[in-house]
Amino acid sequence: MQVKPLYDQQYICARVALGDQQAFALFFNHHWPQVYGTGLRLTKSPEKAQDLAQDIFIKLWENRHKLTEVKEEDAYVYILSRNVILDFLRKKVFDTENIEALIDYFEDSAISPHEKLEYNELENTLKSAIDQLPGKIKDVFVLSRVHGLTHEQIAKQLNISVVSSKTYVVRALQDIRKFMALHTDNTAIILAAGAILYGISK
Repeated sequence: MQVKPLYDQQYICARVALGDQQAFALFFNHHWPQVYGTGLRLTKSPEKAQDLAQDIFIKLWENRHKLTEVKEEDAYVYILSRNVILDFLRKKVFDTENIEALIDYFEDSAISPHEKLEYNELENTLKSAIDQLPGKIKDVFVLSRVHGLTHEQIAKQLNISVVSSKTYVVRALQDIRKFMALHTDNTAIILAAGAILYGISK
């Protein structure tokens, strides 16, 4: 005698696709550990993993009609979850304020050699982004973020106004953000940057 599975994926997907909320509750309970676990593994943050898992299930419900075309439900849910989480991390990493946090991280002499090795590709991408800054914008940025000079000191050294010094730093961060967004498609780099940022915020 063949035992009927406790969770019939094909039947549940068909019911969810028709808008059956009770079926979606079963779908939710079945996939929550997988979705939350994916979020936790990629973000290293229980709170953000929970928030992202909820967003993912909202997305799944909003696109429930697609479930009728799904042949491998677990794989479909995993891929969607991973894409949503990576998209979130990509946007977070390339926020201007977070670019500054990443730069500060790599300027910290207390970072262990192991961490340096682990995040080497991300650090190299950041260095490339700084190197491509034009003329005085790069000069001001390096004096400010690498050498720790104040805007008053920079203005005096480069014979510019304090306002110009501040403006150049803002412009530099914007240019670095754009460079990183264009040159960082590597998932490992995005995950490493996300791990750094969540570590900074704890």
